[in-house]
Amino acid sequence: MPLSIPAPSRHIQIEPLTASSFAPFGTVVENPVRSAAQNDPRQPSLAAPDVVSANQGTALKYLDVTHMTNFYDLAPSGKPAKAVMNMFVCSPRKLRNANGDQVFDVSILERHPFTSQTFVPMGLSQSDPSTQYLVIVAPTLPTASGQGANRPAPYPTPEPRRRRSIRDIFSRARPSPFTNEVSAPSSGSSKATDTHGPKGAGLPDLSNIRAFIAKGHQAVTYGAGTWHAPMCVLGTDDIDFVVVQFANSVGLEDCQEVELKASERSEGVSVLLGDGAVMEVPFKSKL
Repeated sequence: MPLSIPAPSRHIQIEPLTASSFAPFGTVVENPVRSAAQNDPRQPSLAAPDVVSANQGTALKYLDVTHMTNFYDLAPSGKPAKAVMNMFVCSPRKLRNANGDQVFDVSILERHPFTSQTFVPMGLSQSDPSTQYLVIVAPTLPTASGQGANRPAPYPTPEPRRRRSIRDIFSRARPSPFTNEVSAPSSGSSKATDTHGPKGAGLPDLSNIRAFIAKGHQAVTYGAGTWHAPMCVLGTDDIDFVVVQFANSVGLEDCQEVELKASERSEGVSVLLGDGAVMEVPFKSKL
C-alpha cells in the first residue's frame, strides 16, 4: 500500500510545456528549431543542443538531447540495474465537472528515486487537436531531522549487513585469487552521466505542484527522483508511449508512490482544464 498524505485544496492552472519551464523537473525532447519558434519570448531560453550533419548530409543530428541517469549504486540493496524499454498504452482519463469546467483530480504521485524516465509518444501528430497529454510534477520537500518517525521512510532503509569475510572481499576482486567463477564488476558505462544527483528523500511539495500540456511532437524525461503523476492522456484516443529507464526489479527502489487523500474540508489537488478536455494554452502576459 502506498503512503497516504493529506492533500490541500489546490487548483492547478495548466501551462504550455517548454524546455525552460520544465527544467527544474527534467528535460523536454523536441526538435529545437520548431520549439524555438513556439517558445514564449518572455521565458528564459536554454542553450540549444549541439548539432552536426549526418547521413551524407541528409540529416541533422542533435547531440545529447536528454540525460539518461543511473544512480542505482546508491540503492540500499546494492543490486545493479539495467536499461529497460517498455511500452505504456495510455487511455484518456475520466474528468470531473466542476461548475461547468472540467478538472482532473490528482490522487497519486510517484517517483523513480535512482533513475531518469523518458516518455516518448508514438503516432500522435503535433497538430492533432483531439488528443494531448498532461505532465504533472512536484518539487521535493526537504527532510528535517526526525521527520516521519511514525511512517515508512520515503527511501527504503537497508537491512543490517554482516561484515564480509576476507574471502568474500577477495572473491570480488579482479582477477579472483580463488576462483574464476565471479565476473568482473561492470564498467562505468552504467554510471550516471548527469553531474547532479537524484532528488532528496522528501515528500512532494503540493503547494508548488505544476501541470504542463504536451503535444505529439514532445517527449519528456523526468529527472531521477522527480515526483510526478502517472501519465494523463486527454481527449479521444489512446497514446502509445515508449518508456526508457533503468530498473533493478527491487520494488521500492524502482518506484515509490504516495496517495493524496482529500479530507472532508478539502477538495484535494486538481488540474483545471476549462470547458474542454483538450485546449490550446496561450502564453499569458506577466503584466
